[in-house]
Amino acid sequence: MINVGNIEISRIIIHRVHKKRDGEDFGTAEYSENLFQFGDEELETLKERIVTAFSKNKRFFKLQIDDDKADSFYRYSLDVKNSSNEIFITKSKSIADLLAKSHDKKTIPSGLLLVMDGSINNKHFTLVIKAELQVAFTIKEVNNQKLVELINDLFLSPAKDFYKIGFLIEENILANETNEKHSCYMYDDNFSNGKKDLAEYFYSTFLGFTSSSNDKLVTKNFYEDVFKFIDKNIQGFEDKRGLKNAVNVLYRENTTGIINPQEFGEDHFTDELLRRYCTDVGSKYPSSFTKDLTLVDRKLHRGQIVLLDDLKIEGPQEALSNVSVMSGNNINYEQLRLQIENGEIKQIVTIKTEL
Repeated sequence: MINVGNIEISRIIIHRVHKKRDGEDFGTAEYSENLFQFGDEELETLKERIVTAFSKNKRFFKLQIDDDKADSFYRYSLDVKNSSNEIFITKSKSIADLLAKSHDKKTIPSGLLLVMDGSINNKHFTLVIKAELQVAFTIKEVNNQKLVELINDLFLSPAKDFYKIGFLIEENILANETNEKHSCYMYDDNFSNGKKDLAEYFYSTFLGFTSSSNDKLVTKNFYEDVFKFIDKNIQGFEDKRGLKNAVNVLYRENTTGIINPQEFGEDHFTDELLRRYCTDVGSKYPSSFTKDLTLVDRKLHRGQIVLLDDLKIEGPQEALSNVSVMSGNNINYEQLRLQIENGEIKQIVTIKTEL
C-alpha cells in the first residue's frame, strides 16, 4: 500500500488530446509549453486521490510491459528520469502523441493528459492521467486561472473520479529483464465486472502494457468463457447445471490456488467436446494461472438460470440449486403430478409460446 507521505512529485505538465475526426487516422495532441504548478494544498489532494485510486483493487491492476522500443511510453519514461525540465517537456509531448495515436476510433473521447514524474521511497516513477472532457476546450484559449479551476475540478474534486491512470515505477534497475527492472499498473475508473478487459486503447496501444498475466482478469475471464462454452455446447438443463457447479467448486474449494484450464477440460468433457473446448477456451489460456477471486466473488455466491431469450432467474446459488427447468418434450407428467401432490415441488412457472 502506497502512503501519501511517500510520494514525491517532481514535475507536472498537462496536454490536451483531441478525438479522431472525419478524414483523420487518429486524434491529435495540443501541447502545453510550461510545467503546471499546483499549490501545496492541491498537490497533497492530488496525492491523496492517487492513493485512493490505487486502493480500489477492482479497478487497479498490475500489468506487464509489452513494448519497450525506443518510441514507447516505457522508453520515454526512462528518458525523463533526472532529466532537465526542457527534456521532460519534450518527452511529455511525445507521450501525448502516443495517446493521440491510440485515439484511432471516433468513439474514444478527447481529454486532458496529465504527465508527472517523481519518486516513491527513492524509486523513480512516471505517472499519466487522462481525464475525459465533455465540453470543447483549447489550452491556449484559457488563461492560467481558468485552467487551474478546470484542473482542480477534473482531478481534485471529491465528486469526480479519475478516468484512467498509467503508472510505471522502478523495481530493480540492475536486473536484466524489462519487467524485472520496472513494474507497471493501470487504474480504469470505467472498468466493471461486466467488461472483459480494461480500455485496450489506453493500456495497450498507448502505454504498451499487457493484461494477459493479470490474475484478477484471467480468473474472471476464464470463469465467464467456460460458462459461455457450457451454455453453447451442452444440451439439457441438468447437464449444464452440473458442469457449472463443477466450475464453482473449482473456484471455491481448490486449495492449491492454481487453476489449470487444460486439466479442467480433460476432467469434464468427452473427446469431441474436449477438442472444441481446447479450440474455443483452452487456446486463450495455454498455461495455469493463480486464482484471484476479486472480480468473481459475487458470481460464486449468486447465479442465474437462463429460461428463454432474455428471461432469467437470478438469486443465491443455494436457492438456485432447488430450481429445475423442464421443456415440453422431456416432462414426465405423471411424476410431475405426484411431486406436486406430495409437496416436493413448491412452485411451477410456465412460459407461453409466441403466437
